[in-house]
This record gives sequence, C-alpha cells and structure tokens, in this order.
Amino acid sequence: MLKNEREREILRIIEEKGGFASVKDLCARLFASESSIRRDLRSLDERGLIRRSHGGAERLANPSGGIAFAARGRQNVEAKRAMAEIAKRLVKNGDIVFLDQSSSAFYLAAALAENRTLTVVTNNVEILSLLADSPLKVYGSGGMLCPDNRTCLIGADAAEAFMRVRADLLFFSARSLSEDGVISDLSREEVLVREAMMKNAERTVFLCDSEKHGTRSAYRQCTLDAVDIFIDEHGAYTPDGQRIEL
Repeated sequence: MLKNEREREILRIIEEKGGFASVKDLCARLFASESSIRRDLRSLDERGLIRRSHGGAERLANPSGGIAFAARGRQNVEAKRAMAEIAKRLVKNGDIVFLDQSSSAFYLAAALAENRTLTVVTNNVEILSLLADSPLKVYGSGGMLCPDNRTCLIGADAAEAFMRVRADLLFFSARSLSEDGVISDLSREEVLVREAMMKNAERTVFLCDSEKHGTRSAYRQCTLDAVDIFIDEHGAYTPDGQRIEL
C-alpha cells in the first residue's frame, strides 16, 4: 500500500508525463517542497515503484524494470548530446555504422544525420523514423518488437541482419556499468542482438553517461575490456581508462 495520497499523485504525474517527471515539476504540481518530494521519491524507489534519476524519477513500467524510450530519451539529455558530439568524431566518410536500440545511439544518429556518405544499420525503430528524411543509406534489422521496449527489434531475424553485414563501427549503450567493469542490461533479448552486432563490427564503442557508472542490471553484456573505446559525457577512453584525444 502507498503511504499517502501525495505518493499516489506522484505516480499519476509520472505516468501522465510519459514515464518521467522532474523534481521541479513535481514540486510545482503538488505545492510541496523539494525535500518533501525527494523523501517521497526515496520511499517509492525503495519499494520498487519508481527509479530515481538525476533531477527526477521514472516509473518502472513493466516487470523487467524497463523504461519507455520516450522517458529515457528525456533523461540526461545534455550528457547524451555531449557523448554524441564526441562519438561522431570517430566516424569517417563512407563508414558502415551499427547503432543499437539505446537512446544514446538515437542522439548520435541525430548528430550524423547530414552525412550522406554513411550507411546505418539499426534495430532502433526511433532511429529509423528519425533518419527517414535524411540523405543517409539506412537499413532496419527486421525482427519482432520487444514486448518491454516497443521501439526495439529483437529475435533471430534481427540478429541475423547484423550477422550479414560487416560494420566499421558499432555504437551501443546499456543500462549499467559496474565498478568492476561489467556492462549489463535489463533485457536478455536485447543483449543477444547486441552480441551479433559486436561480432560483426571492426570497432566497438560503448556510450555510457556517468549516472550509470557503478550500477548493475540483470543480464551481462560483456566486460569493458571487450570494447575498443568507452565514451562518457567528459571524453573518450581506452578500456583501461586512458584518455583518447579525438
């Protein structure tokens, strides 16, 4: 049971706003102090009803804990844009690029949208829509819409599409990067498709904003030393932490 009516209202507002609400919005809507809202969010988080994030909270909208793409896309926007600006420096004219289902990859797609020499292959439905009017050559993987993430294509058909192409670069993100360097995510199906991408890319680039550092999720993707380059909003690094000047 929820402890009070304000907690119920917080959940309703988060749902109404597409799965994410900022502390500032909640304070204004509920005429409550920031300390009171943060206390309520902490309580809801401890009971597994939301996940607190930088500046707000997101609703756990399904049993796997997945968050709607629209809500994820509004989180840490400046960090994702910063990562996209760094990552696009790795892309050369004529490259074939794999982009995964992450919102971080979506921001990179936006940054690359005017480079008519590129070929993009993705299982991200939002990226396909974003690039529909761009001059890029764009391929969708096909496959089944993920039940927990309706903007992601999964399954054997999706994986096979990436097995049939050799990419110059793969850019991907995931929910978590643990302190001991394990990259993990919430969906085993998404992990399996990403494995096909990793096997067929010359270089693999992991996009991970600092809020995800020091966290773990249910399904292991790989370890940090399995990628070629690691990018957060502050810069690009080798897997052992050496800064790369791009």
